Amino acid sequence: MPASHRVALDLRPATLDDVEIVADLEATRDPADPQDPEIVRYRWTSGSLGQAHSRLVAVRDGQAVAYVGAGHERWAEEPQRFGSIRVTIRADAWSRPEYARLVGEAETWLRSEGATTAVARVREGFKQEVEELMRIGYREVRRMRFSELDLTANREALLAAAAQQRLRMQAQRVAIMTLSDDGDPDRLVKLYEMTVAAEQDMPSTMPIHSQPFDEWVRVIFDDPGVSENRLWIAREDELIVGLSFLEFPPVRGLPWTGFTATSKTVRGRGIARALKYQTIAQAIDLGYERVRTANDDANAPMLHINAEMGYRLVAPSIELHRDLES
Repeated sequence: MPASHRVALDLRPATLDDVEIVADLEATRDPADPQDPEIVRYRWTSGSLGQAHSRLVAVRDGQAVAYVGAGHERWAEEPQRFGSIRVTIRADAWSRPEYARLVGEAETWLRSEGATTAVARVREGFKQEVEELMRIGYREVRRMRFSELDLTANREALLAAAAQQRLRMQAQRVAIMTLSDDGDPDRLVKLYEMTVAAEQDMPSTMPIHSQPFDEWVRVIFDDPGVSENRLWIAREDELIVGLSFLEFPPVRGLPWTGFTATSKTVRGRGIARALKYQTIAQAIDLGYERVRTANDDANAPMLHINAEMGYRLVAPSIELHRDLES
């Protein structure tokens, strides 16, 4: 249907009953890695603890035609308050005017919440969306790289490297294990403290707010793609000094790196590299053929490790900002 003849989409509030149809809509964006409905359900519940959200959906014949999401973290006293938006329209219903209108719906909610800056993240390949966002006032601020590792083609080299990295860690007296194999009763508190500190070193244009411990535990372990026997840690004496894990989708799609980090005091010793290799070796053992990761363009150390492992760029993702007060 020509764009000029398309009917404006009728939005209503999305509920948990809409998770599957929204996941199906999102899956059309990247058929090689379809969105997992259980991961979407988690992100709408425990995954968004401590956040405020607006979620709208347009439905036709039982299928989602459009989804409009907006949200923000807890705000402290900082004058610049960031909110995120996500607008997805099915290809056969997409038009520039309708896309701009739905972006406006998300921005209106953010303004009502007191946001000063709207943030949209769009893959570079969705050129019409990027162009429309820029037309209405968004500007590019930074980029992420979505990369993929072929576990089948690189199987032997990856397994050999994982074994070699374990030996390197043993020589440094650093223990590499899954969280489930760590008998320390304080392991979650130590992991939390290390993670919160490491998060502050992540490249970002927006403030990174730390979660309370109890909330952090739920956000990590309510995720259906995460478990203690698939979360790898590095211990040095009594301290947890690193972690890395993949999020394994329970229904469909590819595993993605959840988080990889080390304590500032041990960086430069190859601990992050060793942990990443263990997660990949485990994914191979579990029968996966591909995994993906997302990294900021400014995160040179992690990009170097990824290149060494054999990751190849799938698509850049552009982060665009718009001043909501102008």
